[in-house]
Amino acid sequence: MSITLSAGDELPSVGLRATDGYLLNLRSFVTKQPAVLLFFGAPTLKGAAAAPGLAAIQALAAAHERLHQAGIAVAAISCDSEQQQIDFAEQHKLPLLLLSDERRSAVHMLAIPTVSKGENVNVARPVAIAVDRDGIVRAVIDRVEPQYLVEQVMGVLSEPMPATAGDAAAS
Repeated sequence: MSITLSAGDELPSVGLRATDGYLLNLRSFVTKQPAVLLFFGAPTLKGAAAAPGLAAIQALAAAHERLHQAGIAVAAISCDSEQQQIDFAEQHKLPLLLLSDERRSAVHMLAIPTVSKGENVNVARPVAIAVDRDGIVRAVIDRVEPQYLVEQVMGVLSEPMPATAGDAAAS
């Protein structure tokens, strides 16, 4: 299964519960400002399997103020419950919003790879989606390298969107 979203696609509408207690629609969240959405599996993954997601979320947390100053919203999404995410956010002192996809509606809709161990389902590897304020996907970073993630997101969301063949024909 490969991710169904690519650059130029419109982010689909899907409601997820946030750690601040609100139900948040991804589509309406990104129409306020550009955003990076990180799908990760760290809250309930253990050992080495948790390391990539934890490193990616720590990179975004460390750069949260910089991203905020650039007008880029940050949210991280896992298949864990709201309470597991609240505990995780408190434990790691995360300044960013976490969204619960406990029903896995977003990961299924976007074909984000998951792994399961018994009843516990997690995102298999971190995937970042950079979306502009119009809800258009600017980049899908399928192989997140935490040390480069913030620069990739900043670069993608600060560059003009390339014209498509349809745009050229309309000119």
